[in-house]
Amino acid sequence: MNVSLSEGLIVTVFSMFIVFLTLIVICFVLFGFKKLFYKENNKTLKKKTKKPERKRETIENKKEDEEELVAVLTAAVAQCMGKQSSQIRIRNIKRIKQNTSAWTKAGREEQIYNKI
Repeated sequence: MNVSLSEGLIVTVFSMFIVFLTLIVICFVLFGFKKLFYKENNKTLKKKTKKPERKRETIENKKEDEEELVAVLTAAVAQCMGKQSSQIRIRNIKRIKQNTSAWTKAGREEQIYNKI
């Protein structure tokens, strides 16, 4: 069966039209799902969370974390220098920003935990 060039073009254009129409329908369906389900979850999240309590907990946790950090650093420096921790005084702590990715950090932690 021989198909002419014009018939082949018509079939190609019609097929492309059906594919794009199907993709547009799928896009609208996904957009509808987002509107239906995301608003409900967002409303319930707003009702459940209370921001002032969360801020208080964060501030308290930061103070505790800083105290623990000072204690750990003091113990580490004392151990390295061979002195008692009461003889060492940490005046300030300066954090250095690391330019490593989350994957790199996870790999390092995994190696450390595997050695323990």
